[in-house]
Amino acid sequence: MEDKKLANYVVLEGMDGSGKSTQAKLLVDFLKENGFKVLHVTEPSKNPIGMFLSETILKGGFSSEATSLCFAADRIVHFEDVIKPAMREYDFIISDRSFYSSLVYQPLFGTRFDWVKEINRYAVKPDLTFLIDIPVEVFLERRGETDVIFEKEDFQKKVRQGYLGLVDKFKCDFVIIDGVKPVDVIHKEIRSKVVQL
Repeated sequence: MEDKKLANYVVLEGMDGSGKSTQAKLLVDFLKENGFKVLHVTEPSKNPIGMFLSETILKGGFSSEATSLCFAADRIVHFEDVIKPAMREYDFIISDRSFYSSLVYQPLFGTRFDWVKEINRYAVKPDLTFLIDIPVEVFLERRGETDVIFEKEDFQKKVRQGYLGLVDKFKCDFVIIDGVKPVDVIHKEIRSKVVQL
């Protein structure tokens, strides 16, 4: 008997406010409506490490190195407990963020890029990664004033630069999507690429 094809692992990345969570949900709904079995996951995950990590980040957390290790640990456990078993049960696994987020965000808090890359060396590489790109001005319009460091203008400028820098490092791994376009137009662009898998 021929083994079932492993699920297609599709990731949506982007700075905060880019619309990736909205697009992930639209993609999941579209695939389900067309008869595919789909698993929708997010990072951090909902396992104990991921939940602790989310709470810790909101409170200020640990050192940048410890936080990076927590993200890597959460990613490994999530893969072993959820994604790996789902690979043979589902047609698609759609993820809101992946290890690429760690490569962008963690160095902004002082962790060396090469070290973050090393501790994520066993992270699963997506079959397809969408980078939903928006100018920082659009982010500010969508989010408004805030005291959260992740949502400050200067920080988000660095996040965007970090993502675009990854595109240079992993040229074949990203499909860049203009996040300023209407939601339905972005959705059609994404799904047109996904159905080719």
